[in-house]
Amino acid sequence: MNEIKNDDLLQEQVLQAEKLKKRKKTIIKVIVILCAAAILMIIASAVLQKISENKEKEKQYSYDPLSGDYGEGFFPPEDDIMKDADYLDKNRSVSYTYQGVGTVYELGEADNVPAQARLFINYFNAAINGDGKTLNTLFTEEYFYNAGKEIEPYADEFPMQKIYAAEVSSIGYSTTENTLEGVLTRDRFKVSFLLKDNNGKFRPDLPEPEDGTIPVVFEVLTVKGVSKINHIYEFKYAFSE
Repeated sequence: MNEIKNDDLLQEQVLQAEKLKKRKKTIIKVIVILCAAAILMIIASAVLQKISENKEKEKQYSYDPLSGDYGEGFFPPEDDIMKDADYLDKNRSVSYTYQGVGTVYELGEADNVPAQARLFINYFNAAINGDGKTLNTLFTEEYFYNAGKEIEPYADEFPMQKIYAAEVSSIGYSTTENTLEGVLTRDRFKVSFLLKDNNGKFRPDLPEPEDGTIPVVFEVLTVKGVSKINHIYEFKYAFSE
């Protein structure tokens, strides 16, 4: 009788040991799965953080074509581009569209026009005339500070630019906010133009006119009837926010 009890006890101990062994295996599997999941979450979080940081950098830094190296294949600067009859025959007006309403402005038509339109007329006039001193006044301080990656102001004078077929159109959104200076309006504009005989001193990134242009996006701030350029974005990054 005692032998039967001992056998039963031994079998019970074996069963308990097997159950304990299985339980330990299950616990180990759960721990491994949880650790693997935690590692994957950490990796995914790091990747998303990196992507977010890269996008943030792309958003906060203005596009500065003068900071790039585009080689030396440029036309020699000309003292007076207004002597080029072929250039004078080009369309040198500004096609301006704001919130779906289009207007064509001549470059001498800066009075009695909306602040944003006046900004672009002055911008193209200054660039065409190589008037860096005026051009610099059309930007905010934030533009040149550029989130710490500073942009050099234009020289007071630079070679004249044969800009034509300028197109400006508002895109995305227009927002207003109250500031200490007054109501601030923030707009974005897609800006493009052609540049004949590029001398590399203003937009060295632009191709020959027959190859098209490279649009950029201007963020424009307007307060008390004065508009200024706050950021310039590459067009492909303009909607990344």
